Amino acid sequence: LLQPVVDGGWGPWSAWGSCSRSCGGGIQFSHRHCDSPRPRHGGSYCEGQRTKYQSCHTQECPPDGKSFREQQCEKYNSYNFTDLEGNRLEWVPKYAGVSPRDRCKLFCRARGRSEFKVFEAKVIDGTLCGPETLSICVHGQCIKAGCDHIIGSSKKLDKCGVCGGNGSTCRKISGSLNRSKYGYNDIVTIPAGATNIDIKQRSHRGVRHDGNYLALKTLEGRYLLNGDFAISAMEQDILIKGTILKYSGSMTTLERLQSFRQLPEPVTVQLLTIASEVFPPKVKYTFFIPKDVPFSKQKGKEKKSENVIRPMLTSQWVLGDWSECSKTCGSGWQRRTVDCRDVEGQASSACNRSLKPEDIKPCGDVPCPLWRLGPWSPCSQTCGEGVRTRNASCIDYAGQVTAPEKCSSPGPALATAACVLRQC
Repeated sequence: LLQPVVDGGWGPWSAWGSCSRSCGGGIQFSHRHCDSPRPRHGGSYCEGQRTKYQSCHTQECPPDGKSFREQQCEKYNSYNFTDLEGNRLEWVPKYAGVSPRDRCKLFCRARGRSEFKVFEAKVIDGTLCGPETLSICVHGQCIKAGCDHIIGSSKKLDKCGVCGGNGSTCRKISGSLNRSKYGYNDIVTIPAGATNIDIKQRSHRGVRHDGNYLALKTLEGRYLLNGDFAISAMEQDILIKGTILKYSGSMTTLERLQSFRQLPEPVTVQLLTIASEVFPPKVKYTFFIPKDVPFSKQKGKEKKSENVIRPMLTSQWVLGDWSECSKTCGSGWQRRTVDCRDVEGQASSACNRSLKPEDIKPCGDVPCPLWRLGPWSPCSQTCGEGVRTRNASCIDYAGQVTAPEKCSSPGPALATAACVLRQC
């Protein structure tokens, strides 16, 4: 005897769960179950989402100088990790060198060192995906959000760092440096409150390690980057009270310092020159400051350093620009040329191959749209055996229907199934 098919139906949504953050934009979830009724006798399972989420506690956090990701890394300081000499390691967020697909894992590096660990497979929901984005992590996925900390919001920070602003509260500061003397030369002191900082040092005729390097220090004179004639070759994140300055590393033909958030305290940008008579510098900088913040450019001062051995310029790895990502969604690859050149820019074989920078890296952080089967049509017969069908829709990462050509083609074939509503 044929039992009537019973398709599953969704039960009610549960109450919203607890918020993942107390401020700064957390996430809370609601769930439902396919039990009203449960599917029976070959009936189909419920279509649609079993879980939904929304933003909560979107008010700004008090300015304690620490980002939410920083607090999560800091928790592991109590685990007493030490280096080989027994010095206790302090953990801070690591962004540089992390693949886009891994941005919602808790990567932490030891402060002032290159060692890093992945402490958690997923950061706490509501954590920013990175220092240069407003998107946030939900269940280990990077989801679009606005500067108001609300998922799906299109509110953006203006150039002044004001959420939803029109750019009228700040002014642009720009300048350059084309001459320098041996040692440390002041370029500019950037005041607290500055946003969209961009400092560029273009290498002479595309030769990396041309003897000019960006450096950064606090007003108290403590170096944050490239102090004491020690050059950081690799890209890194410079943490200043919860704000990240991204440094490209000196192993690029365009050396760069960038920050997108408001600077919490003033810093002085310098140029370290060790070969001024060979390659003149090409430094340009821009940033925005609030209109009520006073600013005056100071004449560059150089700090002479005596009794320093000047390094000899030898062959270096010269990097091309990264290509576009091979895919517009999902996981793709970017490539660039990496060539060994001497100081004249000619091909050379004298570079240290163990220090050769990567020429390929993963890219892409937006999941590709997927085909999703829709609900079954009514049975073609009111009694006896009939047929029912269902179509497929192309669904993007936000759960919205999008153009079919954005999904992998061809789509799934039209699904059909036998059905019996009742005996005739």
